[in-house]
Amino acid sequence: MQPLFSPFSLGRYTLSNRLAMAPMTRSRARPDGTPGLAAATYYAQRAGVGLIVTEGTQPSDDAQGYLATPGIYTDAHVAGWKAVTQAVHDKGAHLFIQLMHAGRMSHPDNTPHHRQAVAPSAIAPDTQMFTMTGMQPIPAPRALTTDEIRQTVADFRHAARRAIEAGADGVEIHGANGYLVQQFFAPSANDRADAYGGPIENRARFAIEVAAAIAEEIGADRTAIRLSPGARLGGIDEGPQGPALYRYLVAELDKLGLAYVHVMHTGDEAMLADIRRLWRGALIVNRPGRAREQIGADVASGLAELESYGQGVLANPDFVERLKTNAPMNEADPATFYGGGAEGYTDYPALGAADPLQRAVLFRAYGSAASAEVAEIARPAAGPGQVLVRVRAAGINGLDWKVREGFVREAFPLQLPAVLGIELAGVVEALGPGASRFRVGDRVMGPLGGLGAYADFVAVDEANLVRTPHSLDDVQAAGIPVAAVAAWQSLHHAGPIAAGQRILIHGAAGGLGGYAVQYARRAGAEVFATASTAHIGYVRSLGAAHVIDYRSERFESVARDIDLVLDYVGGDVLDRSWQVLSKDGAIVGTSSPDILARTPPGRRGLWFMNKADAPLLERLVAEIAQGSLRPKLAEVVGFNDLPAAIERNRTGPRIGKVVADFSR
Repeated sequence: MQPLFSPFSLGRYTLSNRLAMAPMTRSRARPDGTPGLAAATYYAQRAGVGLIVTEGTQPSDDAQGYLATPGIYTDAHVAGWKAVTQAVHDKGAHLFIQLMHAGRMSHPDNTPHHRQAVAPSAIAPDTQMFTMTGMQPIPAPRALTTDEIRQTVADFRHAARRAIEAGADGVEIHGANGYLVQQFFAPSANDRADAYGGPIENRARFAIEVAAAIAEEIGADRTAIRLSPGARLGGIDEGPQGPALYRYLVAELDKLGLAYVHVMHTGDEAMLADIRRLWRGALIVNRPGRAREQIGADVASGLAELESYGQGVLANPDFVERLKTNAPMNEADPATFYGGGAEGYTDYPALGAADPLQRAVLFRAYGSAASAEVAEIARPAAGPGQVLVRVRAAGINGLDWKVREGFVREAFPLQLPAVLGIELAGVVEALGPGASRFRVGDRVMGPLGGLGAYADFVAVDEANLVRTPHSLDDVQAAGIPVAAVAAWQSLHHAGPIAAGQRILIHGAAGGLGGYAVQYARRAGAEVFATASTAHIGYVRSLGAAHVIDYRSERFESVARDIDLVLDYVGGDVLDRSWQVLSKDGAIVGTSSPDILARTPPGRRGLWFMNKADAPLLERLVAEIAQGSLRPKLAEVVGFNDLPAAIERNRTGPRIGKVVADFSR
């Protein structure tokens, strides 16, 4: 048997092989930090490796850095992780929860309490971070006091205990990748003059105190740490004393007898050799981007006891079996790494996997959440003239409002997500006989066909589909109701809308644009709209007074003295829009923040970000499809009450744009 596939004793556990799943942020936790229900499936699928190290998991409110990352410090967190650990143990693998305090790599918009981030010193990392309102510069953190450092150590201790209560086999301290522990190491993030700054012994103190506290709490053989010597992520620069610090740190950690040290290797072979010499316990080496033919080399040479892999395991739930049989590997899709639902999470195929049944949400009565039921149906095949579409989103848009005769009298009478709609957006999976307008991989939108149902795959008549405009993501294209609120917000972003105003809407046929046309018309504005040839009739039916075919006409010849431009497209139409504005007119751009940089002198350009809702929506759709989430309408909000509804949801316990209740 190759050394890589032989069993190994790690602390009190016997691993089935020498392969580990490296920790990877997936941003799919619920708003309160509880792992989503799909997390158990995700980790259990990958339990062929001997050891799973989970995604970074915050030990406190202050520790969160990114959106939708899990925690392990409340009863709800423990309950959520219990499902994960049980699923992994049932498959014969072991799991360590990685405890990650982001430190300065955070933004107030991403944390439960919305407070300033904390770090060794008040030094900003000079980089940006994704938030619910898009990419924002990371602000300077607040320097931790000595008492707060002691409390942070206590937070790690508490989280480790909670991880064991959740069934984890141990915890790994995240001391790498530019987060709090490594921030203490680096002069670029730590200019303290007390016992935690200055000499290398002081800079290493926090990491050692955290490791010692956790080892005392749950046992050294269930405590581990991950390091990344020399890594410069998040503005980290450890300076010329960096190698000496790690030699000192590893020697001190060795005295604690931890379960393992996990090194993300960045190319300094001498440093790695020093760690191997100083560390007498189990060593896990992670070499990002390692060629397949080199997998197993560190174990075979005796440099490491285990090797960890990230994207390879992410994309291949049967990673070990593929290595053993020299089978081809699935490629990881970076577009689905963070946030979203099953796609790029639990849907990577295993070797020889049969075409599975799909989960569907069915509704006996249109518009009635109470009649929802979950069923398993066979994946359809594309018949003559049909296209098989993998559904990315399905929902209500302006076309559905038209079917229901007129503008909605009560805004958003359906729950989120809108699985009841007749509009879909997705990706072409297969073509039936005679279908020729599309190719596999095309992004499309069109009528769903089976009114009142949502499923993973649908077979649709080719004639009913159009390609999704490149400027729209799938959620926008399907017109899920959150797009309706996003359209309302973007319309009012520049100020109140009044009767008699002249408004130009680019991309009026999409989910956002269709809503914006109707909102503007309801306010009494005169609406100019641009659309492609195929959608002109539809946009005109929504109430636009002037519809311009952007493929053959220049809107500047029709639209003049415009008070507000809503740009849902971007590109050259955006660059030309400044020509048609009135003296005090403004442009609200939704496609890119560089709208502000392109604002001519004396003009107003505002940027509105709506795509941050997409991960939430996809996660909710996935949970409904699994039957684990039953949406119930909690409140019907009148159109004139929308500002209050948005404020209630902004300040309330749930992330959302409509007033609805989600019971599990």
